[in-house]
Amino acid sequence: MWELLVGIVLSSAPVSAAMPPEADTLRISLEDAVRRAMIVAPRVQIAEGRILAAQGERAEAVWPFPTNPTVEYERARRESVGRQTHDRGWRLSQRIELAGQSFLRSGAAGRRVQAAEALVSDAERLAALDARLTYLTLYLSERLSALTDSNAVFAERLAAWGSRQLEAGEINLLEYNVTALEATRARSEATRAEADRRAAAADLAMILALPHDSTPSTADLEALPDLDLTVTRLLGVASERRPDVQAVALEVEAAGRAVTATRLGGLPDLQLALFSAQEEGTDDLFGFSVGLSVPLFQRDQGSVGRARADRETARAQSTSTNRRVVAEVLAASALYLGALEAQSRFETGLLQVASENVVLAEMAFDGGELSIAEVVLFRSAALGAQLEYLEVLADEYQAWFELAAALAARPDELSELLRGTP
Repeated sequence: MWELLVGIVLSSAPVSAAMPPEADTLRISLEDAVRRAMIVAPRVQIAEGRILAAQGERAEAVWPFPTNPTVEYERARRESVGRQTHDRGWRLSQRIELAGQSFLRSGAAGRRVQAAEALVSDAERLAALDARLTYLTLYLSERLSALTDSNAVFAERLAAWGSRQLEAGEINLLEYNVTALEATRARSEATRAEADRRAAAADLAMILALPHDSTPSTADLEALPDLDLTVTRLLGVASERRPDVQAVALEVEAAGRAVTATRLGGLPDLQLALFSAQEEGTDDLFGFSVGLSVPLFQRDQGSVGRARADRETARAQSTSTNRRVVAEVLAASALYLGALEAQSRFETGLLQVASENVVLAEMAFDGGELSIAEVVLFRSAALGAQLEYLEVLADEYQAWFELAAALAARPDELSELLRGTP
């Protein structure tokens, strides 16, 4: 009879899926999911599009010409006693910067191109993190669904056994009601867990841009390492590798060059012109003119002010980004170490105790020392331990993925990266 009461064996190994695979289920590994997500992520495509804007700005900035050339055609009529003639002429003029603003603008635009390219890498970093966290949610949802379904199957078998015992007069109605209520509650919990699994699969399918008739499923995750997470070492790695830190630094430099270039706009520009004309239909003229555009009334004060405001904004964004990186590294490392310790305590303590209680309950039930209600209580405690262990795993893997993202590294290379950092 005890085989009806045997539940889920508590262990640290992942629980296999309780539901049969769907017809269009696509089993995908974590790294395959990440690679696909980085390709199809809209945020990566948007970041790549911003490079085009920066490249266009750089293409305009290389020329020392603040305006386009001007081409003029002139035609005049001359009238004298008994005679009428026409004068015709062409004129080409161009304004040229003398203070070297184009070099500064070109340098600023080049740095903005580099910043845009760095932001593409940052978008890929964030897309990879989203994929890993969504994959983790599905991974845990699958195991939670299997766990609760197994518990519901046990509870339903126990209720069926209780029904037979009630008809035989071996238990009373109160004891049977305990089994019936537990079976209903367990099946309700399993149904909700399965719905959560399907929702998590839909979220991952969206991130991977899978067809609506394809349902992803997860593979086993690798065990996580136990590392010496020194704060100074972590922050040093993050400051060197984070593309968003590099991008804001380049933006600050570009904004500084833009301020200098705009201030130089207050200096005179050279105005050159070539002209060709014909007077009275007989005299051909060709010449040139040289002049200066003197910024006497309009000295680009507004442009200088906007450029300085952009520089201050870039500096503030750089400060904010560096502070955020520090916070992300500290938070992720603290959460990972805490979750790692909690997992160790579960595997060496609580899970083992819960497993022993299941065995002891079996012996006591066979000896008539435990009632059905007490058996349900022991099993509920064992199930609660397993569910809490899944929550610990969720916290641990989430913190590990977030720590890797905070250091702009893949989780599988993080151990070597930190080990080789002085």
